[in-house]
Amino acid sequence: MKDGKEEKGIGVLGRTARDVARAGRGAGRTAVTAVRGFWWGFRQPFRGARFAYFTHPGLARIWIWPIVITIACIAGVAVAAWLWHDDLLGLMWGEPVGEGLWAQAQRVLRPAAQVLFLLLLAALGILLVNLLSSLFAAPFKDRLSEEVERIYRQKQAPPFSWSRLGRDLLLTVRLELGKSALYVVIMVPAFLLSLLVPVVGQVLYAVFGTLLTIIFFAVDYTDWPLARRGRGVRERSRIIRKHFVRMLGLGTGVWLFVFIPFVGLFFMPAAVTGGTLLVLDLEADGDLDPRPAGGEPEEDS
Repeated sequence: MKDGKEEKGIGVLGRTARDVARAGRGAGRTAVTAVRGFWWGFRQPFRGARFAYFTHPGLARIWIWPIVITIACIAGVAVAAWLWHDDLLGLMWGEPVGEGLWAQAQRVLRPAAQVLFLLLLAALGILLVNLLSSLFAAPFKDRLSEEVERIYRQKQAPPFSWSRLGRDLLLTVRLELGKSALYVVIMVPAFLLSLLVPVVGQVLYAVFGTLLTIIFFAVDYTDWPLARRGRGVRERSRIIRKHFVRMLGLGTGVWLFVFIPFVGLFFMPAAVTGGTLLVLDLEADGDLDPRPAGGEPEEDS
């Protein structure tokens, strides 16, 4: 009787050990799949760099223009700040007059104030250029993505049409305005809430802000090919969720370079190309959900 109980206990332990081992192997496979998916997405911007800069250098006829426009705007802002900073400062703080102690102190402080005001004007101007650059670069990004798809799929380009150009420009501007507005609507309240809890709030905001920015980049640089396929907001959200790890890898690859001054500016074509290639590969592998009947029209995107 005792031996029977011992054998039964050993059998239960054996089954439990097998279940634990099986669960461990399943978790291990899931982790490996996640790492592979993240790495696959992470590689896409660098793959895009090779495609746009080296394999098909002729694409420069498209991607060079937003870079030239942005650099010209930054140069214009710097020149304007240099020419007008003293006059603008004079509207708020006139030349010190008199011989008193306060007048002498102002004469000593004014050169430092001029330098600081110059830097402030330049910084505000560059920030404004960065905010607006996503709008005037949007049509070029869309055109680059379309040309990358044509080359990759070896398809003939559609004939030029002014109506199609106007429709595409309107769509791209709407996409950029919508994404930027959504990002601001989320990040500004999050920043204000972080001020309520010193230190901890700032740390949580930094982590949350970085993660949201990475996801934003993934959405931003896959928008063009998905919009051309008539995928609406809900459909695109479903695709992002389904391939979240891959999208996270893509966004991380872009994020590493975008915030490096000037490097991020020249990395934009690689990010657009990488996001387009990612969508094309998902579609080729059958991993892109077919658009359901009665799905959202393109205008809802």
